[in-house]
Amino acid sequence: MNRRTDLSADVVVVGAGASGVPAAIAAARVGARVVLLEEDPVIGGAPCDMYVSMLCGGPITGLLSEAHALLRAKYSILPGVTDGEWFLPGSYQRVWHELISRQPNLSVLTGARVVATEVQEGTGKPVVSGVVVEGSGGSRFTISGSVIIDASGSGAVAVDAGCTAMYGRDSKADFGEPYALPERDDIVQACTWMYISQQLGEPKPFDMTKLESAHLVKVLGSKEWFDANPEAALRANPGIYLHWGCITVCRDTRDPIEVGKAQTSALQQMESDHALLRENGFAIHLAPRIGVRESNRILGEHVVRENDLRSGTLPEDTIAVGDYQIDLWSDDSPEEAETAVPGYGIPYRALVPKDVDGLLLAGKCISGSHIANGAYRVQPIVASIGQAAGVAAALCTREKWQPREAAPEAVRSVLLEDKQHLQLSFDKG
Repeated sequence: MNRRTDLSADVVVVGAGASGVPAAIAAARVGARVVLLEEDPVIGGAPCDMYVSMLCGGPITGLLSEAHALLRAKYSILPGVTDGEWFLPGSYQRVWHELISRQPNLSVLTGARVVATEVQEGTGKPVVSGVVVEGSGGSRFTISGSVIIDASGSGAVAVDAGCTAMYGRDSKADFGEPYALPERDDIVQACTWMYISQQLGEPKPFDMTKLESAHLVKVLGSKEWFDANPEAALRANPGIYLHWGCITVCRDTRDPIEVGKAQTSALQQMESDHALLRENGFAIHLAPRIGVRESNRILGEHVVRENDLRSGTLPEDTIAVGDYQIDLWSDDSPEEAETAVPGYGIPYRALVPKDVDGLLLAGKCISGSHIANGAYRVQPIVASIGQAAGVAAALCTREKWQPREAAPEAVRSVLLEDKQHLQLSFDKG
């Protein structure tokens, strides 16, 4: 039986998705020895296993802009179309692997499920010092690091380390948000099962608005959406489309069994649509997993809230900027909350958990309210957050800082050298 021995690195990143991969590459570029862990057999996260293969929001900057350039140059779906807004899911794996391969001090372990967090007593707060990974035959091994980055999407490492988790919709009293509820509840943003439909043979126009459960259908190689302009979308007619399938409420996105139930329910909801597509000559490529928009949010040194997004100003310790509206995907959320907001900044303090040292947060699980999460959760923004977390972790390793001691201006300096946008006057194109 193959039993692995314990490993060590400067930086350990848990989760090889839209935030974790940029975090690992960024840390390696600063000079840290990095181990990137992913429980799935493949890296890439949402574009690969949930088929969220269109980059919503922005800005597309830093490492994600490098990946996007490779996508456009090498992995167009249609011949001659280099400005397509979405790409086949496997293409994301390829471009991230290409960027990873350029970092000899970065190791990747896939199929590596983290089952526990190692925590030691410190002079002040408890210190996260590593993670425990499940090996073959029930064996376990530890990967230790000077700084651990939780890019799991669910905050699993932070929760196991004893951090305070926030879940569900906050009350107005929690953060003083104008559109928060009077009372807190445990409802999170709905899930969506995405799929790709591809017409076999000669493409024939088909009106996707006939589908009952497809809320958004994106035409490849065009700016058109069926929900916005069906006539123009029909004229584009490339024969391949990206579908935001049906909206499904999951009782608890932290529970894999409940997520599985939501996925089964979604399949049943979409069956009539898929039958209609098959009748019209379409093959259907279902994402392996239903898309989960929200899970645990970990309490940090600062909670990003709706008021921050609407302020139109950047925090002094901004390490990422975002341009995406508040988009809550909930039937009973106040309509007034789901509006455009000016460009906003994500402060470094939101990446630093309040309860422990040795740990940084990246991606959707950073410290933010339910409403704010509806804006910053998209891939371009979480990629920028991940890149900043990786830089910060590497600097902490080099300078012997705890993450809460890191100088945000030092992190910003490295990001700016890597052409990361950190101001509001970014290109929204």
